[in-house]
Amino acid sequence: MMLKNNLLRKTVAVAENQRMLMFKNQQLTDILLPGKHKMWDLKNELEFITFDINDLYFSEKNADRLYRNSETLRNHISHWKLSSNEVGLLYVDDLLQGIVAPSEHIYLWKDAGELRLETLSIDDNLAVDEKLLFLINRAGANSASRLIRSSRTVAVKPIADVAVAKEHIGLLYVNGKFIRRLEPGQHAFWQFNHTIEVKAFDCKTQMLEISGQEILSKDRVSLRINLSANIKVLDPELAARSVEKVDDYVYKTLQLALREAVGTKSLDDILLDKLYVNETVKELVSGQLKDIGISLMNVGVKDIILPGEMKAILNQVVEAQKAAEANVIKRREETSATRSLHNTAKVMENNPTLMRLKELEALEKVSDKIGNLTVYGGLEGLMNGVVKIT
Repeated sequence: MMLKNNLLRKTVAVAENQRMLMFKNQQLTDILLPGKHKMWDLKNELEFITFDINDLYFSEKNADRLYRNSETLRNHISHWKLSSNEVGLLYVDDLLQGIVAPSEHIYLWKDAGELRLETLSIDDNLAVDEKLLFLINRAGANSASRLIRSSRTVAVKPIADVAVAKEHIGLLYVNGKFIRRLEPGQHAFWQFNHTIEVKAFDCKTQMLEISGQEILSKDRVSLRINLSANIKVLDPELAARSVEKVDDYVYKTLQLALREAVGTKSLDDILLDKLYVNETVKELVSGQLKDIGISLMNVGVKDIILPGEMKAILNQVVEAQKAAEANVIKRREETSATRSLHNTAKVMENNPTLMRLKELEALEKVSDKIGNLTVYGGLEGLMNGVVKIT
């Protein structure tokens, strides 16, 4: 804007992208369009405010009053008012400019472009369809900084954009109230005047590790046990109603059941019956988890770790047991061999021919291992024990 003051005559220049409001005694009298304007100001009563219509919005602090009282201004300004349950989609030249917050008044320069405002009721349908979400995201309009609002409205992100992963189930809550299930995919909801929350549950079989549990057995031996369990969420709504965090609840439930199972048995009983802990924990926990919509598929002890001194003692016990077992087996074999020799001797005692055959068999085995064998006295000499080996 260029303003020249030549005594009582003023010249005002308005650029193509500008509009100038002219006030006389603080009352709006005219809107000056692009060009040069000459006027008399005999009493110096004129004031001018310049606006750039490229900024789109008529943001004068007294916009409401000026628009209401000036037909001249109404010829240059488009005005929309939204109710408390409406949002607006502002288009300029068919391009989405931004989202207008509920309860807002907006004033736009008509000459800024072809203006269009589409309103949507957020009470009738909170969901934002996929096509509209794409347009909003492409325009970068889903952010608090881009929200079209007055200073009295808090800047918030207009749309809650939620992704539910594959093989998951989402539960939609609006203002703390459960509304419906959400299948895997992308979902979006208007969050003006509402608190949007989505809880997602993994419906695949999940493995949970209960690691490093220090537990005293019935005979007061300290054990460190690692447990693993497979669980599956069968009823997400029931689980969400019952517990705040499913994994934490399952972990603590298994932990307590493991302590109860180990604490009622001695170390020897636990080591002898390796399935006892698994079966007992599953029996204690399955019903509790079923009540909150979760299935315990299986549970198993991965490791039982003993203290160093207890491990050394057990190794000694096992070593002694194995040594005793080996000694018993050795004595049993010696007894069996002696009994066999005794039976053979009795048979040979009553059968000289058989005895001689055994002697020849023994002689044959010996001859295989030496170079020369000399027998004196013939077979009779052999029978008399006169055998010389060289």
